[in-house]
Amino acid sequence: MHNHLILLLVASVAALAAPSLFERYEARLSSGQPEALDRGPDVVEAAAPPPVLPRETRISADWSGHFRTDALMNGRSIPVLVDTGASLVALDETTARQLGITPAASDFRHSVQTANGVGRAARARIDVISVGSVSVRNVDALVIRDAELPQALLGMSFLTRLKGYSVEDGRLTLKD
Repeated sequence: MHNHLILLLVASVAALAAPSLFERYEARLSSGQPEALDRGPDVVEAAAPPPVLPRETRISADWSGHFRTDALMNGRSIPVLVDTGASLVALDETTARQLGITPAASDFRHSVQTANGVGRAARARIDVISVGSVSVRNVDALVIRDAELPQALLGMSFLTRLKGYSVEDGRLTLKD
């Protein structure tokens, strides 16, 4: 009941005020002066984000025509040979330990063909590999016994995860 009385009171005040408000509005219109409108909000142009350009890293061939560089693997600088003939990134045991990868002896159950002949390897995963401004996360790798792998190989498990790579004028370009 109390709510009905409040509603009735509000409706009565509105009914009494409406005619006088309407009469003032009508008088302003008939005076010939243009109706003033509130100023609208200011228009602010938003800055568009800069276009994302592909990141590229270029590596020059060495005297023998190979592409050697330093790759940042799990935050550590590792000298690598870029090898399109290697299916996976390949690390020797010592380098793998530097990256925090320590396979058990029983993990060396995969047979691999290396430049030094047939060897045994353990599967591993590297959290992040960066070469210059190009980075790839969660890269499959092999850990090969120290004596069977003279240098870490940056193989296809890294290269195929890039937007592209090409060789031109003795330079390898990696695109991310």
